[in-house]
Amino acid sequence: MRYMSMLVKVRDAVFVGTQSLLTILKMPFFWRPSSTINSQGDKDLVILGNGPSLSGFIEKHRQFLADKETLAVNMFVQSDYFEQIRPQYYVVSSPEMWIDDVLPEYKSWRKEFFNELARKTQWDMDFFIPVGAGRKKFWQKILADNPHIKIRFYNALPVEGYRWFRHLLYNRHIGIPRPHNVLIPSLMLSIWMGKKKIYLAGADHNWMKELFVADDNTVYLTQKHFYDARTARPDTMKKLGKGQRKMHEILEKWYYAFRSYHDIRDYAETKDIRIINITPDSFIDAFERKKL
Repeated sequence: MRYMSMLVKVRDAVFVGTQSLLTILKMPFFWRPSSTINSQGDKDLVILGNGPSLSGFIEKHRQFLADKETLAVNMFVQSDYFEQIRPQYYVVSSPEMWIDDVLPEYKSWRKEFFNELARKTQWDMDFFIPVGAGRKKFWQKILADNPHIKIRFYNALPVEGYRWFRHLLYNRHIGIPRPHNVLIPSLMLSIWMGKKKIYLAGADHNWMKELFVADDNTVYLTQKHFYDARTARPDTMKKLGKGQRKMHEILEKWYYAFRSYHDIRDYAETKDIRIINITPDSFIDAFERKKL
């Protein structure tokens, strides 16, 4: 038993060391100098995830939001709440927002997204997007005419390996835990801003209940958001804007997302930062929970 225990420890040490080495090898391809991360104030921050519960949260807790800063993600701009809440920060992370090799439907909705963002934003807002998107000019031209939008780039390099190594790279804004969900960079950016209390709303993450396999072995998922909870229909999960993911690929993606939240909690605790999940019935098990 002692021999087997020693072998397991050696295996784990080799694995973590290999992860650290692979992260270093990826740096020349994924890392670029990023924007300075500034906070617009010292207020607490609420991250507005796009889960189905967000509508109810906003309607019931306007007063809670009144004295806090807000951070929106993904397609929040397409709702009426965008101009009502007037978020100070906006974060996107999906490569489908800028890569060329995607289905035509993605090119259509991302163009609509950037046009809406440029048209609706009539207040000062920091827009965060991965450094890899900086090579594409089409979206930057759309936002350039809006003086209220400050484009800020962040590194989405997936950082893995020894804990001290990960935290070293986090502190230098070189990378983040695997960004398989937009809330992961949103949380890291909030920490880098120096926010001492970060609330997480609309982070239902209960996709498992909407996952099924058809008779032809196609895997379908009904991805519900607060803006389409009643109209969303089952569809395949794409990978970088094309194809369809198999069951193990979907579960792997979710595994990394939920694991990243635990990495973020651990990192936040070293900064004396509280991350509080105020989403009812959320499947995220990493953060302190609170009912409003």
